[in-house]
Amino acid sequence: MIDKVYKTLLTILNKEIQGYVSPLEFNLIGSHIQMEIFREYFEDENRDKNKENRGLSNKGYANLSFNQRQRIDQFAEQGQLTESNGFYNLPSDLYLLEEHGLTTGEGKVIEETERSNMNYQKSSEVAPTGLYPVYEMLNKKIKVYPDSITDAITLRYLRVPKDPKWTYFTLPDGTPVFNPSANDFQDFELHPSEFSNIVVRMLSMFGLTIREGEVIQVAESLKDKNNAKDNN
Repeated sequence: MIDKVYKTLLTILNKEIQGYVSPLEFNLIGSHIQMEIFREYFEDENRDKNKENRGLSNKGYANLSFNQRQRIDQFAEQGQLTESNGFYNLPSDLYLLEEHGLTTGEGKVIEETERSNMNYQKSSEVAPTGLYPVYEMLNKKIKVYPDSITDAITLRYLRVPKDPKWTYFTLPDGTPVFNPSANDFQDFELHPSEFSNIVVRMLSMFGLTIREGEVIQVAESLKDKNNAKDNN
């Protein structure tokens, strides 16, 4: 999808006499836009879930909250954490922990506790035990209680989308040519249905306001031109 986005963006900017966007600029803007859309998924899922609870959503493919969860769940990951000096280091690509996303080796859910309650909880009748462990988060690390838990624990989480990168090689005249075989190539990780949304938002960074329908027309025009070249 990334090459289609880049070529569509360049075509529209050229048409509007807005100048050229280098691959570096495109990749930086693309990363920003992808993260912006990704963050909105959670607000959209909450809104659609509220609609569903009020009976304003249908079943099947028209179930908006279910569809939104699928867009989010493509970033779901699972892994093992090992204890080091009393803490478990969280993955560098962590965005959010899933609800009940930490479990012991025996399958016991490790519940989150607020740091402000930890001292009281450890000294009270509801102190954490091996059957009812808890954790607190401290700067990309977690501390699990009771301290007797030192085995590997299972983590379920949502990761940050990988930064898109339009990779290329350069012709003798300096023209960059798309190269998806490069080791550091990375496509957009959003659903293909977000194509027009991505282009529209990127154009807005250049002060251009355009409808999604116009973006699709340009993309189809480019597709037809490429097909004509292939048939020659």
